[in-house]
Amino acid sequence: MRQCSIHMNFKNENGLFDEERAKQYSEVVQKLNIKYINTKWNDELFFNPNENDFIGINKIKQFCFDNDVTITSFHFNGPIFDKDYPTQSFCRGLMKQSIDLYHILKPQVMVVHPGALSIGRFSDHKKTYNEALEVYSAEQIHQIIVENIRYFGDIAQEKGIKIALENIFGGRFYSQINDLVKLVNDIDHPNVGYCFDCGHGNIDKVNHPEVIKIMNDKLFELHLHDNFADKDLHLPIGFGTINYINIIKALNEINYKSTATFEFFRWPMDNRIEGVKNAIDLWQALEKIAEKGYNTNSWK
Repeated sequence: MRQCSIHMNFKNENGLFDEERAKQYSEVVQKLNIKYINTKWNDELFFNPNENDFIGINKIKQFCFDNDVTITSFHFNGPIFDKDYPTQSFCRGLMKQSIDLYHILKPQVMVVHPGALSIGRFSDHKKTYNEALEVYSAEQIHQIIVENIRYFGDIAQEKGIKIALENIFGGRFYSQINDLVKLVNDIDHPNVGYCFDCGHGNIDKVNHPEVIKIMNDKLFELHLHDNFADKDLHLPIGFGTINYINIIKALNEINYKSTATFEFFRWPMDNRIEGVKNAIDLWQALEKIAEKGYNTNSWK
């Protein structure tokens, strides 16, 4: 069975490492024997780290050491295109800053949203793209993005970190699977692959098993959460409409070896330990069903 990677958010609303929350996480990890976690730090697309950020990252590193856990994935929050600097120095500088700051955590994968064309939201990305079309052709913009992510793949590879491009949803740039596949193929870098977000795929009504088979050995990261195919709710698996048994069968078919990364942040009970345990138990039950079917004859 695949190990589950549990989401943990160590940063409080004041931008500081949350000591109390870290203690709660330690209890979860130790009682449930969890070996893998996923996390992030900065929420800003233009991130200028200060002393508190360096302190926070080092405390996450210490948390991992103390609890013997590995960080499977970390999010890069930043643009992958720079319309104002032909050298692409701004976005490439943020990429390098992210690797320089976070590599001490030894994340296996850095997850990237390839549709982030500016430091704003989706409407800002569209505005940036339309303004860029006054200078570049659509193919030239695409090629600049290809070269930027290829650069990201190079500098991440030096630190042993893979770059995984995530499918978003709702018509955002590179959110359509065909567009994302073309992007990864054009980048053509052994260190750049996919992060398949099953919840996002459900909103766009993709065929999950088919997508997994297309991504195949380039599938570096898998985000698991659920919804009702209309909003990005990040519900626990099994609480929406996604057929996770078919997803697991496809993962088995491509021999996917990485973790099952939980990207939901709640369970319908107050006890965090029991909630996480229930989520892991459910995932493992689904894996058994995918492999052996509904074996309940002994209950007759």
